[in-house]
Amino acid sequence: MQPTTRVYRKQIIEGVSIPALIHNDSYFFTDLDVYEDGRVSCWNFEDLEHFKKDVRRGWVALSVPENEYISIHGLGKWSVKNASWTFDSETFIEYVSSLIKELNPHMENIFKYRQKVVKGVRIGETGTGIIYKPENPKDIFPEKIEGNSTNLLYRSGDEYYLVKATVFADLKISLNRLEKPLDLTFAELQELVDKKVVLTELPAQARVCIYGLGSFNIGECGYVIAIDQKLLEIQDQLRELRGEPGSKQICIEAYNKYLENPVSENKEQLKVSYENVPAHERMYLGDMDTKDIPIRMIIYGEQEIENWSHYRVAKARGMELPVIRIPKQKD
Repeated sequence: MQPTTRVYRKQIIEGVSIPALIHNDSYFFTDLDVYEDGRVSCWNFEDLEHFKKDVRRGWVALSVPENEYISIHGLGKWSVKNASWTFDSETFIEYVSSLIKELNPHMENIFKYRQKVVKGVRIGETGTGIIYKPENPKDIFPEKIEGNSTNLLYRSGDEYYLVKATVFADLKISLNRLEKPLDLTFAELQELVDKKVVLTELPAQARVCIYGLGSFNIGECGYVIAIDQKLLEIQDQLRELRGEPGSKQICIEAYNKYLENPVSENKEQLKVSYENVPAHERMYLGDMDTKDIPIRMIIYGEQEIENWSHYRVAKARGMELPVIRIPKQKD
């Protein structure tokens, strides 16, 4: 007799997040998610033995060479000088192994990776965890308050700490990657920004500390995201955690509305909603190829296609120029 009803179950695997670097041509700061089943998310997500290989081959890096750049997603990029780093590859592997042991004292049900293939297609997995805090830590099975995060800098004396600003659904904000995390409201965060305690732009030769990874002086700045744009990003995260639409969703809806009915009123709504999106997040409003270029062409004119990377490459190589088609305005 064949069963006729299919079922599935979801399993929560607990973990912790720790700072490290990914060396993929350049050096990218990242948070590694370390799980009780021995898996570590490091842009790869396989098993503990694969992770150890990634550390030993330098994919997971624990330092940035002198005068090389460190890229910090959503924050900035600086060259590194006079650095002091906490780990080498073997001590870091020991550290991660100790975290897994702490999460799973008996080292039970340690995951063993096997490549998944479905109908001839290799299936990858994402290991990025969901940030949370327990609603009532004293409960045996506390409810989880989910959160989101972004990178900021926190000034303490003459040093600047790279902090993880974690925003929760209860509208509280926690500054982590500090020895003692700070819990704030958005108003309190804004006050720290006004006092230049929380910031994004660094003075020349500033000393940056990454708790649990190392410290360095900055050299040249490749780019930096303005603090006002980061505050807009955090406000967006708060809205989304409350179940409200964020600025990106509002803009995408306005874009689709214009495509359906390209009139001046809808164009103006699109312009307002686009300019409400934090500047560093506007590239995510389209697909991976065109990004926000079609929206910019509608708002600011078709010459915006000249800022499209595909267009620039084709022009530089003397190739046929690519085209993005947008509807003509009716009125």
